[in-house]
Amino acid sequence: MQDDINSSCSGRAHTLKTLNSLNSGVADNLAKLALSSVEDELTDMLVSNLLESIQQRQLLLAELVADNDFIDRDYLQQQLLLTQSYEQQATEVFRHRQSLVQAGSNNQRHIKVYKTIDANR
Repeated sequence: MQDDINSSCSGRAHTLKTLNSLNSGVADNLAKLALSSVEDELTDMLVSNLLESIQQRQLLLAELVADNDFIDRDYLQQQLLLTQSYEQQATEVFRHRQSLVQAGSNNQRHIKVYKTIDANR
């Protein structure tokens, strides 16, 4: 019985450590995405890493919520606030990147018009 308790506590400690690491990774990827240009090839990798980290985070949080022995309500509340913050940041990054893509499309259209005008001279 004592071994079950010890393995449960060590497993939970590993889960919390992993969750904290994932939180750091999510925040880092969101910050890098906010600063990267549309043409940056690393953007795809950042988005992929972000998605993977969020999926892993969801699984770990579901594991903690399902654990009847885990009673740290404050920790779970903190994770909920982080989730809401990440959601807001991701929405802002998405909107910003969307506006950059649209601006780039408009610029390309203008360049084509100018090239057409120049070619007709």
